[in-house]
Parts: sequence; structure tokens; C-alpha cells
Amino acid sequence: MTQAENPYRQDVFLDDLRQGGDRQQQRIWVEHQQMQLAFLQRHGLTPSSTVLDLGCGPMRLGSALIPLLQEGFYFGQDVNPDTIAFGEEVLREAGIPVLAPYRLFASDQFDLGPVDRPVQIAFANSLFSHLSLNSILTALLQLEPRLAPGGVLYATFFALEPGRRWLAAHPRNKWGRLFSTYPHQDPYHYPLELLQALARQAGYHLDLMPDFGHPTQTMGRFRRRRFHRSRF
Repeated sequence: MTQAENPYRQDVFLDDLRQGGDRQQQRIWVEHQQMQLAFLQRHGLTPSSTVLDLGCGPMRLGSALIPLLQEGFYFGQDVNPDTIAFGEEVLREAGIPVLAPYRLFASDQFDLGPVDRPVQIAFANSLFSHLSLNSILTALLQLEPRLAPGGVLYATFFALEPGRRWLAAHPRNKWGRLFSTYPHQDPYHYPLELLQALARQAGYHLDLMPDFGHPTQTMGRFRRRRFHRSRF
């Protein structure tokens, strides 16, 4: 994903986050954090897990997850270096030292070179919902050799609901905030069948996880297919 693909990420609302005061008193921050962490705990997260957070943002998940990884490790990737720098500030505010088991890095093409060990759990919350198909395929291909045997990617996206036209804007309601998703611009919506076909091309099987709890985004589980030989 490039800055040109998502120009608003040059700003990434960091000013609002810096002026927000105590994040643990902010309802949206805490509810999103707890929703993500509880989902991962239900689906295989252990203190020894190695976790890769794609599009990690300002450490909403990371600040709660890193202290739990007593024998594991956390990698956080984001497109914007400023977000990564702010994420470090958030970790210090949360009492997480520089020598804790984590590494943050910026990359706009999902270059995962800093990931130096097999990943059991990859997580991408509200990332594929802002990516074109080309960027989603790039992310899947870059991730595949980093996954441990049995490793899995959990990623949310805006699903095109049955009966909706692909070419039409799709109205959404996120806790009272109204917006739309589109086939041609951010935020994107996708039919499940289209993402499943893309996943197969990249060597994954995609199914849905109905227990995530987000009001507008759908959680997909991407598992590596056995005996897949990449075409790319």
C-alpha cells in the first residue's frame, strides 16, 4: 500500500490522538482494543505466540498485547513512519520499555524483512478495507513465507452483502456514524467470493469468523493451502 493509494494516511489523525488525553478513558479506543484482544485470545493467542500486526496503527492493540507475550514476540508494520513513531510514544505511556519483546517498522509495500522468526498469528484490523485488490494480493504474498506451519492471518474487510450491487455505493452504520463503501475507491467493499479467489491465487484458503463483533467489518481467516506452488 502506498501513500498515493490512501492519501489520508499522510495525516493519520495523529493530532486528534495526541490531544485525546488518557486513552484508557476513551470509549472507542478501549472497546476496539478489547474486541481485538479478546478475539485473538479465543483463537489461539498464547504467551509464546509470535504475532505480526499488519497496519498496526498507533498501538491500540500492541499496547495491550505486548505485555502478554512473555515468551513470544510482537511485530508491528504500518505504512506511515509518523504512526510508528507515535506508537512508540503510546508504548512508553503504557509503561512498556524499549527492550520489551516487540519491533515496529514502516513499509508501504509490505516488506516484511524485519520479521526474523516464524509468525503464528498475523492480524490485520481495518486494513484490507482500505486496500485495492493489488495491494491485498501483495500483502498475502509477502506474508506467506513468514507464516509458521499452521500459522494464520485474521483480516477484516467490508463484505458486499447479498442483494447489493457491486458498482453501487454501500451505506454503512458504525455505531451511529454513517458512511459508504465503494468498488473503486477507499473504503472498498468486496464480495466474499472475489476475496476467496484472490486468496487461492496467493496460496490460502479463506473462510469467515463470525464472532469478531465489529458492526460493519467482516473477519476473514486466511490459512495456507497445503502443497501450494506460487504462480508469482
